[in-house]
Amino acid sequence: MDAINIALKDAITSVDIVGPDDNMPFMERDTDEAIRMIIRNINNNLKYCKSKTDYDILVSGGAPGIGKTRYGEELFKHLENNQNWVPSEWKNNLHIVGLYLDFGNGCQLDSYDDELTPTVIIGLRIAFTFFIERKYKMKFETFRRLIWEYRDIFMISNVFLSIYNHIHITLQPNQQLFVFLHIDEFQLIDQWESNAVMKRQMAIKQLFKEMTNDLASFLFGPPSRIFVQTFLSGTAPQLVKSTKKPAGVSFTFVNCPQLSLRAMLNIANHYAQKFDPETFDCGTYKWMLCQPFLQLLEDTGGLPRALQYVLDECFKIEGGEKEFFEKIYKQHFNTIFYNVKHHLQERYNIYKTIENNEKLALELLYHSIDAIPVSYNTCLDPSKQDYTIEKLERDSHIILNPCDHYSFEFTIKMPFFFICLYNDKLKIVDRELEEVFPVQNEMYWQSWEIFVANYDAFRTNLLIKRGKKSARLGELYRGAHGTQTTLNIEVELKELTVCYAKEQLPCVKPMDKELNSIGASSEAFVIRAIVQNNNLYYLSGTAESLKKEHIKNLEGTTGELHKILSQCQHITIAFTIQPFDDTILTNNCLIIMKSNFKEYFGPTFASRATFYMTKDINHGSIENYEENSSRKKVKLDFSVCERSL
Repeated sequence: MDAINIALKDAITSVDIVGPDDNMPFMERDTDEAIRMIIRNINNNLKYCKSKTDYDILVSGGAPGIGKTRYGEELFKHLENNQNWVPSEWKNNLHIVGLYLDFGNGCQLDSYDDELTPTVIIGLRIAFTFFIERKYKMKFETFRRLIWEYRDIFMISNVFLSIYNHIHITLQPNQQLFVFLHIDEFQLIDQWESNAVMKRQMAIKQLFKEMTNDLASFLFGPPSRIFVQTFLSGTAPQLVKSTKKPAGVSFTFVNCPQLSLRAMLNIANHYAQKFDPETFDCGTYKWMLCQPFLQLLEDTGGLPRALQYVLDECFKIEGGEKEFFEKIYKQHFNTIFYNVKHHLQERYNIYKTIENNEKLALELLYHSIDAIPVSYNTCLDPSKQDYTIEKLERDSHIILNPCDHYSFEFTIKMPFFFICLYNDKLKIVDRELEEVFPVQNEMYWQSWEIFVANYDAFRTNLLIKRGKKSARLGELYRGAHGTQTTLNIEVELKELTVCYAKEQLPCVKPMDKELNSIGASSEAFVIRAIVQNNNLYYLSGTAESLKKEHIKNLEGTTGELHKILSQCQHITIAFTIQPFDDTILTNNCLIIMKSNFKEYFGPTFASRATFYMTKDINHGSIENYEENSSRKKVKLDFSVCERSL
């Protein structure tokens, strides 16, 4: 276009600046489904399929920070580097171009667009992205001003033809052009139009619909030398759904899963490998066994933005990445956690969301911790019927994980960082949660006991905050194996705190959860059925051994302690990593196996439970409840059947 040359007359070339997001390496997520849709589009185009619904615009929708933009970049990288998707008609005759158009940064909509047609609004931005951005030191607003006189020629079809002609100089005759057009923050299109109509009395344009219609025409047959695959990413899936019928073309939502721990380790390893990291004699990298660092990665919940903040904080120390990995066991990970938490608060403003509706916040937290399925239409606050899960995903920070591939139900996933922010405002426990469940815990001798006690107090207090007065033991200890009689015992819920006994029990505050201090006798409360194997000690896995230890606990309570507890029904709850024969059950005994940790602790706390269980665990803890029906006390002994190093 001559207009482009006019804009570039005095333009200064630019050296592309790589930002932090670009520096974090790609780790492949599953792009197979998206690739299949693209292949189907191409095949339908080549066959001149006339049904518009047989063509798909790809969409990645969901909460901010889950990696939607990154997924689009990974998808294009796969298309570019692994061309087994290319049809035979295009083999050895294909040129691939990736365009990234961001309505949130660089190509924002404004009042100058009020008088433009939809095709020109989008065409101008596509032209800027291809011809100007990252090549010249020029902003979109400057580019638009320079070519304003010629604005009407920047229709989408004209722009793509100009792109083809521009690169045709280097192309072979009749070469196929494949454009992967990634449009980010598409929800801002609807927001801009709503504001322009209401505040500036702009005529309704239906910009999103017109944009998708124009772009879809480059999918439809008959075959041409320009094929454009559009990929939308943003936080307003309902906008796409409402546009689906009038646009004609189909919209296919692609799953954008959070990063797995393996993927996050691979990303961290990308940096570590630059500095020849230290290994054990067996060849394993020492940094990969640093428990606080691994826990910090898990606490991100696989949220790419949270991972970015974690790595930024880790590498901020003097000496950067090299210093961090060389002295990883001397790092202050609790401080790193605290700083990342506040970065996330600044980014998401979670405090404001909680303050606006505390009841809704409690329900979101409860549904997340207990992994209770929800649908898009679920409303967690009956007084706010328009606060559906679908709307909250767009306007808030909730992350939805499909229950399965074919389900219309989801679980709400909260990174542990978010749960800590929720506790800051909801005061489920009266301390900052990162202090209650520290990443870096030096008290190895009692870390598991402390973890279980604090988790039980946290979840019990959360149920009370939601207005629950009582619960069955089967509800409190989800996934526990025990007789139905024991699981059905209903107890009153009273707020719990965790304190440390300075001497041997009994407790001073019967409603507190007590932890034995060093030197306090714990024989009455700890199951010690042990099988020795390489310095690891496990529960034998039979109900008989558990029953013997339970009876010993009952007989071991003497003196004043026996007098206080004589009116209690004693129930032992044991945690084990060894498989348990649940066909043989004993009354007043509950078993929680490691395989049931996700059910009992919930997905967010389960990983922490696994980490804590690797430490030396020797002591018992107690919790007292009141049974509703007879006011009889129920004494629960939390016992650990694990290893000693």
